[in-house]
Amino acid sequence: MSNAAHPAQIAREQFMLAALDQARRSFAAGGPPVGACLVRGDSVVARAANAVIAEMDVTAHAEMMLLRNHCRDTRSLNLADYDLYVTLEPCLMCFSASQYAGIKHIYFGAPISSMHRYTGSEISLDSMKSRSGGPSLHGGILEAECIALVDKWGRLQPGTGQGLDR
Repeated sequence: MSNAAHPAQIAREQFMLAALDQARRSFAAGGPPVGACLVRGDSVVARAANAVIAEMDVTAHAEMMLLRNHCRDTRSLNLADYDLYVTLEPCLMCFSASQYAGIKHIYFGAPISSMHRYTGSEISLDSMKSRSGGPSLHGGILEAECIALVDKWGRLQPGTGQGLDR
């Protein structure tokens, strides 16, 4: 870090160091070296490491672990006042979960392509348009019944009846 760096840049680097600490923990445990931290204002409020190998769970990315645990601990699905710092560019799953949680800013270190070089399976947001070889999507099967069930659930939600209050 440069002493002449802007205070916001210094803070971002400090937050990324917290995420890097989690990535090192994952690496030491034999997992992919990915770590994340959740920041509110000028404080790190939660941290998580990738746990895919440790938990034998393909969804246990650092970001997913962080979001699951923090939402459960705070009993809130609304993280609009938080920023996410992660050592690796989020995959589509983690990006989507962050969007659902209301996170407005995601700061990352390495591009997802740096992990893809070794795994061959990381999906970048940019590659979704041209991705081949993944699952094909086939929609519309019992569509009316599925929509009716979603609508029934939606009408029971508090507030406007248009979904979960956020």
